[in-house]
Amino acid sequence: MELPVFHDNLRSSASWTAELEREGRTWQQTTTNADTRVRELQLEQAIERMGQQDAARLVEAADLVSTWALESEAILDIDRLVRLYRVLTGARDSENVFRSSEARKLSPYHDPAPAAILPRLLDNAFDWFRTPSFGEIHAVEQAALVHLRLYDLQPFQTAHAEMSVLAASFYIERSGLPRLIIFADEATATRYEAAIEAAFRMLTQPLVEFIAESLIRTIRAVRA
Repeated sequence: MELPVFHDNLRSSASWTAELEREGRTWQQTTTNADTRVRELQLEQAIERMGQQDAARLVEAADLVSTWALESEAILDIDRLVRLYRVLTGARDSENVFRSSEARKLSPYHDPAPAAILPRLLDNAFDWFRTPSFGEIHAVEQAALVHLRLYDLQPFQTAHAEMSVLAASFYIERSGLPRLIIFADEATATRYEAAIEAAFRMLTQPLVEFIAESLIRTIRAVRA
């Protein structure tokens, strides 16, 4: 699946930007305790979806993303992606974690990448994420495209959705917004699946808006 940065028909309507900007300003004004509350909120939601042990690993990996996002010259590369996967899954350092078998279709519109060309496609993806044109779009749009591309490629043996969300969160957090949390309620799960389905049909707006609304929900939950 080759994704452009944006054709006009893929661009979000940006109806979410004003609301997120308002909430983002309140986030910048919160105390340092807000980061702790976000972490607790992420753990609560992850436990509902994944169970205690997997949720703890997810939050540990998310903490690592948050640390990287604070670096002045922050980048996310393949080596860091591998490190995230090992933290998330408990994979050993000596273990080959990259997918070596053919991936499953995630949607009728999904065309999984063959394992043989996965390294080249990953290199291309991270080169793309560092282009000036990619850097010019909103952080939420960057996150949506990173999420979609990595979920499409399924670079590792397992944890495709979780890894895609962690990578997407890096681009959000380096812009000064909180980490990306996928809430555990059924309505959110349904909307998330629908947004992914639309994205595989090259309609990225639902995924962009889903991510923006998730961030707004997180900020409001912390403030409350």
